[in-house]
Amino acid sequence: MKKILGIGLLTLSLFASDKILNQNEALKILKSSPIYNQIAPKLKKGLKVKGQEKKDFYLITVYDKRGEGNLFITKNLKYTILGNILNNQTKQIIRPTYPAEPFSGNKQTVKDGVVFTMGHGNKDLYVVTDPECPFCQRFEKLAEQSHLADKYTIHVIFLPLAFHKHSKAMIYYILSAKNDKEKAKRFKETLNGGNTYSKFTPTAKEKENIDKIISKSEKAANELGAKGTPSFYDKNMNEIKDRGSIFR
Repeated sequence: MKKILGIGLLTLSLFASDKILNQNEALKILKSSPIYNQIAPKLKKGLKVKGQEKKDFYLITVYDKRGEGNLFITKNLKYTILGNILNNQTKQIIRPTYPAEPFSGNKQTVKDGVVFTMGHGNKDLYVVTDPECPFCQRFEKLAEQSHLADKYTIHVIFLPLAFHKHSKAMIYYILSAKNDKEKAKRFKETLNGGNTYSKFTPTAKEKENIDKIISKSEKAANELGAKGTPSFYDKNMNEIKDRGSIFR
């Protein structure tokens, strides 16, 4: 997952009673921090800022289509904290959850990037995934257990991450299949630990064609603003942040 400022993403929802800060409010807080000087030149290039006011500190998020990062500023505006804050009571790391922003990109670019579709449910689900991603592999197990394909028509978009050295080989194997049914079968097989992909070598023509498909798929993921894998989007291509809701 790409990050801004090298700040790790955090992992616990904030309470609903915490105040959401808009860009102007968050920037006003951020100007007290030396980090602001790094961010200011990027604001004209699409970087955005939002925040959350908690009892003891402000949580500020900077983000664009490439990713996001979080930092904390104390209420007296004297200190900036980079990294994680642990809640001593819950023993969990704190992260913000903001209301999902409506998709404003090009829907056709997203549709063009779908590599195959599986499932036969009456709800559409767009999934940005990488067959080598361990989190995607865990999600596949949950999807199988909950019969997700009966509830959704799942549109798969591949985003091969650079640090997954086998991802491209897996994708060549999956997308060389003749139809969506066979692609879905190979996809699930690979996610479940199958290594048939390692014995497959695409022809030069197959590789050329699949590389074009991968390129469109990566553009779709970028259009959606996917920050990592797996990422999930509804029929309107709005991000689904509450992943538990997918199974409900």
